[in-house]
Amino acid sequence: MIYIVIPVFNRIGFTINCLESLLNQSFDNIKVIVVDDGSTDNTYEIIKQSFPDVIILKGDGTLWWAGATNKGVEYALSNSSNLERDFILTLNNDLIVKEDYIESLINCFNNNKPCLVGSVSVDIENPEKVEYLGVRWNRLTAKLHRVAQASNKKSYSQLLTSTEILPSDLLSGRGTLIPLVLFKQIGLYDTVRFPQYAADDDFSYRAKQAGYKLILSTKSVVLSHCKATGLHLSAQKPTYKVLWQAMTSIKSPTNLKVRFHWAMKNTELKIVYFLIDSLRIIASFHFKMLRRLISG
Repeated sequence: MIYIVIPVFNRIGFTINCLESLLNQSFDNIKVIVVDDGSTDNTYEIIKQSFPDVIILKGDGTLWWAGATNKGVEYALSNSSNLERDFILTLNNDLIVKEDYIESLINCFNNNKPCLVGSVSVDIENPEKVEYLGVRWNRLTAKLHRVAQASNKKSYSQLLTSTEILPSDLLSGRGTLIPLVLFKQIGLYDTVRFPQYAADDDFSYRAKQAGYKLILSTKSVVLSHCKATGLHLSAQKPTYKVLWQAMTSIKSPTNLKVRFHWAMKNTELKIVYFLIDSLRIIASFHFKMLRRLISG
């Protein structure tokens, strides 16, 4: 059994499209769990009426990604008849998948276990444009290198013909297959340090330390509404107001509190790593601002 956990807050249109893409999977031993964390757009009522087989769990609006996902995982742990054979698939509601998506994840897992299997992300507006291929993480220089940025001249079709799996130092929660028993071994997502961003990276890093490979299956692709994912500093006009929001908002991957917790928990250099990481963010912002001024 694969328990598909989808945390949601509003955006019912995205949720409906995501759920509809899961209806006709070639691998059908699945149970979809939607965790509605305080939506105000009738998400709960619409899903209950339109998708009667979907399990809907409710939050109070304070769970964020990690807490909502944990709620779904806890349901799976309580209802699984075989922890050793069942899986969690983490998915976001702004993703759509093809009919063979889950089957391709399972096949990849069976050929590479023990492992976590991540998904390639492509732009839903341009499915040949690869947005996520995993990351390379330098624990000394605080450099997080996104593989897709180095391969942006390669289309998804070209990627498919070149390799079936790719290693990654960390894995996103946007389409990752995880053996259910792993949550018994290393615990749930860290809601205290990483309520929204970095909880998925932290969990995958703990899994790697526990002996699990982190890989991406190039046949397992999610189509992503890229413009709808979080508060990203690089995607906005560089102003000091934007920089402040990016460094303080819980919805931002460059939230300094989160980056501090990451440095203290997962690196040897700790505060030095955090300072390097923070300076890198600020320097990148000013470089972007300078380029904008020069270009007019």
